[in-house]
Amino acid sequence: MLRIALAVVVVIGCSKAKEKEPAPPPAPPPAVAADAAPPADAAVVADAAAEIDAAAGSAAAGSAAASDFDFDKLSHEDQIKFMKQKVVPTMKPLFQKFDAKDFAKFGCKTCHGKDPQKSKYKMPTPDLPALDFEAIKAGKEDPKVVEFMSKTVKPEMAKLLNQPEMTQTNPQGFGCLDCHTQKKKK
Repeated sequence: MLRIALAVVVVIGCSKAKEKEPAPPPAPPPAVAADAAPPADAAVVADAAAEIDAAAGSAAAGSAAASDFDFDKLSHEDQIKFMKQKVVPTMKPLFQKFDAKDFAKFGCKTCHGKDPQKSKYKMPTPDLPALDFEAIKAGKEDPKVVEFMSKTVKPEMAKLLNQPEMTQTNPQGFGCLDCHTQKKKK
């Protein structure tokens, strides 16, 4: 479950083209000491929950980019090449540093699910856990995972895709629901 939850944000691109509006480039992710364990306190969970809360209402919203690069406009072959040359080499060590055992084998299936070729790498994917934003906000999800996804994976993926990061003040950016589906309320 941890492996699946972490993998989600690494995946890219919806099949729908997104509107692009000029925006400043996203800030680089915070530096993490090699031996530092991520803090798992209430403030971290609250910060992540606030960002996730903003994502809940903006899954279908467009995202903006600071330049002409638009991942969604690349050919399928160029998207695969970009993922292999840029995304995997950047994200693999981040995931393996977070959990070397769960992410020892990091590749397309980590984020795109059990048969990425069959699904044509479509994102978000139902193979990743559906996000329950109420549970996350209530602190019922692993705070280390929430922090890793919100403070490392999401900003780095936004940077790689040349998109602004989804935040409370920018619900149009790259966020959780670009990779995960949202849990349906009963």
